[in-house]
Amino acid sequence: MESDSIGDLFAGVEPTRTSNKIHNYRRIEPWMNYFLCAGNFSVGHILGSDIENFNFYANFTGDNFTYLYAADKGNPGGVQCDSGVTNYFFMPHVVKKAYAAFGYDCIYISNSQIKKEFRAVMNAIKASVDKGLPVLAWGMGNVELGDGNHWNFLPEASLIGGYDENDILYVNLYPGEDRMPSGSIDEHGYTAITNGLDTTNGLFFVGTMLINIDKRQLHKSALESIPTYLTLPVFEGHYGGKYAFGKAAFDIWADTLVTEEYFADKADEELSGIWWNLHGAPYCCVCTSTAYDFIKETAEKYPDITMAAKLLPHYKQMQDYKDEIWKLQDGFFVQMDKFRRPEVRAQVAEILRKMGGVCVDILNVFGPS
Repeated sequence: MESDSIGDLFAGVEPTRTSNKIHNYRRIEPWMNYFLCAGNFSVGHILGSDIENFNFYANFTGDNFTYLYAADKGNPGGVQCDSGVTNYFFMPHVVKKAYAAFGYDCIYISNSQIKKEFRAVMNAIKASVDKGLPVLAWGMGNVELGDGNHWNFLPEASLIGGYDENDILYVNLYPGEDRMPSGSIDEHGYTAITNGLDTTNGLFFVGTMLINIDKRQLHKSALESIPTYLTLPVFEGHYGGKYAFGKAAFDIWADTLVTEEYFADKADEELSGIWWNLHGAPYCCVCTSTAYDFIKETAEKYPDITMAAKLLPHYKQMQDYKDEIWKLQDGFFVQMDKFRRPEVRAQVAEILRKMGGVCVDILNVFGPS
């Protein structure tokens, strides 16, 4: 998606203050798995949205309807699969859909545009903060974690909510305090970042209020996007690594779990080290999805959208299968002595294949491709 013009936003604006911070806002919390949607949630709340669940925006970004796994069995490249589609595939147009859900347009500024008009962009950030509106950033550069790792860029979405002289930005980042250097997060939840925009993928500023939003059409459009996310071909994410989607993702995931060579003769520590990428992360993504709730709400609010009623039993089945895995594992974090057992992994794999079958059933609701 091409960058909008910064001139559309704050043409010629010069900041009147040397520093400022937004104090009252909803922070991005570590448990909010769809971090871009968490950022949408915070901005929408400031603008008066009555939506109380950050997952709601995942229906418009596609996160709620995406099932993904590494394209290669055994995930040899350590591909991350825990945060839905928006964390790994840069699609600015879906952010605009999410902003429209709380009644506003947004202005997208690409990294190349940031570099081209850095001073104008920086002034626009300051002007937005002075209005009490944080700027949503997709990826923030020059971030140091408590373990000494230096991220340039930290991939998850973040909120720019303050600035100081010398172009220091105050950013609400995804990692919780336990992952950040001691004392690096202030009382308002911000980390001071210098030169962070150098590698930021893009920025989203609040635009004009949209008049006469057709919420029914927003819901209908979200449902109509489902086949796209279930049939995406194998392709590379923004941060590298190839992904499979829909039924193909569930099949590769299941094949991985029943391949004993990945798990045999591994001590607890080693097994725990591979558990996340091979199973925990994609299962986390499945657990975070609230697609069933959204489809149920759509069916109740807009009974003329008959597609919702047809989809509902399939997403209820998907939810039930997710719960079956939870029961098999005795919770989300499976004990390694249980994960080590081939018969337990085989049971999980069987459920995953059924979930892949549900993907086919969902597509059938939309008719032949």
